[in-house]
Amino acid sequence: MPPATKQTPEERIAELEEQLSLSDQGVSKLAQRCLALEQQLAALEKHETYDNMSLFRLTLYYDYGLGFSQQDTLSAPVSAYSASNHTVSAIFEMPREVRAIRLDPGELPCYVAGIALSDQRLQAVPLSALSLDEDKSLFLSFDPQFLVECPMGLPAGTKLSVTYTYYPLQLGADDTVFYAMRQGIQLMQDRAAQASAAADAQRALAQNYGEQLAGQERRAAHLEEQLAAAIAEKEHFRVSYEAVLSSSCWKLTAPIRALFGRKK
Repeated sequence: MPPATKQTPEERIAELEEQLSLSDQGVSKLAQRCLALEQQLAALEKHETYDNMSLFRLTLYYDYGLGFSQQDTLSAPVSAYSASNHTVSAIFEMPREVRAIRLDPGELPCYVAGIALSDQRLQAVPLSALSLDEDKSLFLSFDPQFLVECPMGLPAGTKLSVTYTYYPLQLGADDTVFYAMRQGIQLMQDRAAQASAAADAQRALAQNYGEQLAGQERRAAHLEEQLAAAIAEKEHFRVSYEAVLSSSCWKLTAPIRALFGRKK
């Protein structure tokens, strides 16, 4: 049985990048499947009558310099969420000047699309979410959150409206389909992260190898320059020596050298 051929760093990087691409495709397919199943579940009658609407209530946390806390919150009314078209629309009035805002669209894992703020200078950034599109976020864990930075601050009394489309992904403790999809997506994300880390490690290894090879090449070039200089110096002394031997002075003094040689 012939021995296995050892992969070069470039071949290993290409293989890992291909695995990463396949992992990304798997995550995308699972996410699409998750949304398709959620839309099917949305058509069920039990989706329209929730026992605990507080699980789907939008809560705004405001930071006025001391960080976010449970005491510094504003809650949207239950009527802000429409179960018929899955939209949320609420207006909050800032009780004091704030530096940052956190929006919590309920407590359950969810799919949020088209989130918009009345102040166009502000942007809601999802935290720990899977971005499916430019304005679509899939939260696979409980307590989903959006962070809104306010660099210029929002004065007290400022009214801020928040709108978005909202699909909670958990209907009951026995929703095994959701948990299976959640685990599958998480597994694909972990594999993609591992493949990316391995590819980065291979790139670093290849770069280190390239730097070592470049250093050896520079050392070899330096030694070749020293060798060429030594050869040139040797040739210079050879020419000088032959010139002395062929000179008339050397030939005229040959008897004297011979005499001194006999005396010794």
